[in-house]
Amino acid sequence: MMNNNRRRERHTRGAAPSVESRDRWLVSYADLVTLLLALFIVLYAAADQQRAVKVVSAIAAQFNEAPTEPAPQQTASLGVLPGSDSIVGTQASFDRAIAGNKDLRDRTRISLTERGLVVSLTEAGFFAPGDQTIRSDAFSLLDAVADVLNESNVQIRVEGHTDSLPISTSRYPSNWELSSARATTVLSYLVKRAVSPARLSVAGFAGERPIADNATAEGRAMNRRVDLVILK
Repeated sequence: MMNNNRRRERHTRGAAPSVESRDRWLVSYADLVTLLLALFIVLYAAADQQRAVKVVSAIAAQFNEAPTEPAPQQTASLGVLPGSDSIVGTQASFDRAIAGNKDLRDRTRISLTERGLVVSLTEAGFFAPGDQTIRSDAFSLLDAVADVLNESNVQIRVEGHTDSLPISTSRYPSNWELSSARATTVLSYLVKRAVSPARLSVAGFAGERPIADNATAEGRAMNRRVDLVILK
């Protein structure tokens, strides 16, 4: 009986190194997972400058070190992850502004396209019919738009659009002049509201880029607009 116990003890002692060697790969695997986690955290932070600063500050706090102040940036982060200088971050800011302003919600349309975020200002909501003059009750809405744009450094193209019906007046010989004039009027007002001119550009497209059917009155009303394109 004693001999049998000794044999089992020797057998158990001999088996231990085998089990240990089989599980040794878990150490390397755990190291790999940790490195991958650190990589994804860095990539996530790098998508937006302000988020990167917060991540650096958090890491530095764990090591009781003071984070270095980042150099001033002249251009905005173009990451697609949420952040004040990204497309999605700007969209979130507009969504918040629209949620608290029924008039702004009724007179604008927001869409995310391959060019960037498009904020459409409808003719009926912002302009006198057939004219570049901004409606008196629309200035407060443009103020709200300017406040959102001033939260970031994104590049903006102001685009004027009309429907397909021709116009011919002494002031606007064609829809090209009308669309360009409206876009320029909006751009000038944004500059007055402290949006940097270096971030702005302007274009007029007349009725060449419709978003709805010009055969119907509803479609033509949608096509008469000024688009603020937050460029990628």
